[in-house]
Amino acid sequence: MLNILINVTIFLLLVILLYIGFYAGIIKSFFAVAAGFCAIVLAENYPYQFGINYYFIFFAAALIVYLAGLFIFKVAKFLYLSIFDKLAGACLSVFIWFILTANVVIPAFNGYVNPTETKTTSYISNLSEQILPIFGKYIPHLKIEKKDLIIGKGE
Repeated sequence: MLNILINVTIFLLLVILLYIGFYAGIIKSFFAVAAGFCAIVLAENYPYQFGINYYFIFFAAALIVYLAGLFIFKVAKFLYLSIFDKLAGACLSVFIWFILTANVVIPAFNGYVNPTETKTTSYISNLSEQILPIFGKYIPHLKIEKKDLIIGKGE
C-alpha cells in the first residue's frame, strides 16, 4: 500500500510541476526568481538601511527586474517564441521535479517508515546519483539541543 502512495505522490508532483512550468514559462519563472534574489542582495548591501529605506530598495529592485522580465516576455511573445518559452518552462519543471523527488520525497518516505523501494524510486535514486552525484552526498544535519526542547517555564 505504501508503494502505491509513494508512486502516486511522485506522479502528482510531476503533473503539478509540469502544469506550473508550462503555464508560467521559463522567462517569467527566471525573472521572478531573479527579482527576489537581486532585491535581497541590493537591499542588504544598501548603506543607509534605516527606517523604510530597506523596504523601498527591496521593492524598487524587485519591480525593475520583474518589469524587465515582462518586457522580454512580450518580445518573445511578439516574435512567436512563446511555445518555446512554455516548453523550456516545462523542461525546467521536470528538472526541479527530479531534484525534489530524489532529495525530498523519497528520503521523506524512507525516513518515517521502513525503507521501501519501488521500481520508480530506485530508478530515480540511481539516476540522481549518476547525473548529480553531489546531491547523493547531501544529507541535512539537524541538531536539536536539549535546551531547545524545553518549553517556557514562565520566567
